[in-house]
Amino acid sequence: MVLLEADVNFKVVKEVVSRLEEKARDAKIIESLTPSEQIITLLYKELVGILSFEKPFSVSKGKKNIIFLVGLQGNGKTTSAAKLAVYLNSKGFSSVLIPLDFKRPMAKEQLIMLAEKNHLKSFDRAVDSEEEVLKLLPSYMEESSFDVAIIDTAGRKEIEEEVMNDLKSYASLFSEKEVLLVMDATVGQSALNVAESFSKYVPITGGIFTKFDSSAKGGSVLSFNYITNAPVRFLGTGERVEDLELFEPDRLISRLLGRGDIQTLVEKAEKALSYEESAELMQKVYEGNFTLDDFKKELVGIKKMGGLSSVISLLPQASGLALPKDFSDEKMIRKMIAMIDSMTKEERSDPDIVNASRKDRIAKGSGVTRQDVNQLLKNFQNFKKFSKNLKSIDQIIKLR
Repeated sequence: MVLLEADVNFKVVKEVVSRLEEKARDAKIIESLTPSEQIITLLYKELVGILSFEKPFSVSKGKKNIIFLVGLQGNGKTTSAAKLAVYLNSKGFSSVLIPLDFKRPMAKEQLIMLAEKNHLKSFDRAVDSEEEVLKLLPSYMEESSFDVAIIDTAGRKEIEEEVMNDLKSYASLFSEKEVLLVMDATVGQSALNVAESFSKYVPITGGIFTKFDSSAKGGSVLSFNYITNAPVRFLGTGERVEDLELFEPDRLISRLLGRGDIQTLVEKAEKALSYEESAELMQKVYEGNFTLDDFKKELVGIKKMGGLSSVISLLPQASGLALPKDFSDEKMIRKMIAMIDSMTKEERSDPDIVNASRKDRIAKGSGVTRQDVNQLLKNFQNFKKFSKNLKSIDQIIKLR
């Protein structure tokens, strides 16, 4: 049921359960674990084993690396091309973005504009066809000293045989290449069919899953692996070009099985607030000295971490933490910060003095309604109660 609820395709679930039954029969009973804990542990190991690959991403210095990005239209292929270029450049490579869609209006221009906006290089030769681009590519990379070409191929709303045959022809021109299938992590059950369709035409060597935020259940990754027997290489976790992460199987499976992902949570928290700042704020919560100024610091940190819903998605389900009402929406967080900025120092230190006339002044100063100010004060009180339930990171880790 856990796998089905995570949008893993039924065929995949059936095979995983069958393999798990065999391993469970042969497993040594561990008396310190309950039967359910032992089954979950076996399932965790099985799924991590399925998704783990020793073969590294075959991009290396000293050679001309070719990476084809393929996928359906609207799955984030063009944005992923830019993200991959940023990632590889940060590792010391010199990447160039290659538009290979001359049929869809503005497809080529979209990639070039995205490259310019993010200070990336793109193919700048005047050509009229995909075939001409690929013919010029080896000499172009040599002349311009690029060692990675990221090729953004044509995407379509559905699998079209003519387009797929063209894709097959283009990929066959290079003996060594990576072919990464870009997929929306929220596609759920249909992931298996998409992966199967592309695998019939091109040798898929890996995957990139986009929109992999708190709303993504992750089951589509298992479906992709089941069909392609190829590793997922990267996850797109946000809208910025820096929001591309290496895929870590153990982290995904831990979240999928309700164990949370404490490691990712800690990494996000460290980027948003220093350990000293977090410890100081939590101490104020416990001592009853937590003010609206402190609340604002927490809001800014939560916003950097992708919002409170993103934070809670990384916690173990056993933590029993509930999301405060009207707190997860990013617009609401921005609005609350604006309201706090419109308050006086005394009001931020002692919210109890905020009466009706003060609420009207704060609302006018921040462009909201008095009802919004009431909601802010309510959220402030709810957050203090919520934070006290967090206890400590040590106790959260024990829940795993």
